[in-house]
Amino acid sequence: MIISVGIDPSLTGTGVVILRDGRVEISETLPNHANLPMIERVGKITLSIANLIHDACLGFKPTIDRAIAAIEGFSYGSNGKSVFDIGYLGWRIREELYKFYSTLPYIDVPPTSVKKFATGSGNAAKELILQQVYKRWGVEFHDNNQADAFVLAQIGHAYVSEDVEKLTAFQKDVLKALKR
Repeated sequence: MIISVGIDPSLTGTGVVILRDGRVEISETLPNHANLPMIERVGKITLSIANLIHDACLGFKPTIDRAIAAIEGFSYGSNGKSVFDIGYLGWRIREELYKFYSTLPYIDVPPTSVKKFATGSGNAAKELILQQVYKRWGVEFHDNNQADAFVLAQIGHAYVSEDVEKLTAFQKDVLKALKR
């Protein structure tokens, strides 16, 4: 069994998708709790992620099963005050994964790699990712946070799976770059 978790961190709606053997088990966009101070807001988001992972991993046996989390990496081209807030959220998510799920390794996936894995282009628009997720995998999302998280979970699944025959050349390129 392979469990892959895709996390698209965002202060406006963090997308989380959990695949079990490549099939969607959980797909959520977490509430952003905009009315709370930043520390409480990030705490609620990370607790929600931890609870979703806990629920999905019940019965998981790390000695025989494989699991991975793929988290969208930081956008180094961003600027403004929100850069610090999203950085805080990103590091808190990684810290919580490490603290509570030491058997769940994670990989950081650059935003351009998420886009390339879904569309073949590292600078594709969000709408194109939604479209390609539907065309390529037959899964429909009405929310780009979940679509990005789904692509991340697919990257994680491919990262730990030996079955790479079905991947496109550009998807194999993404995996090769991540494994360096």
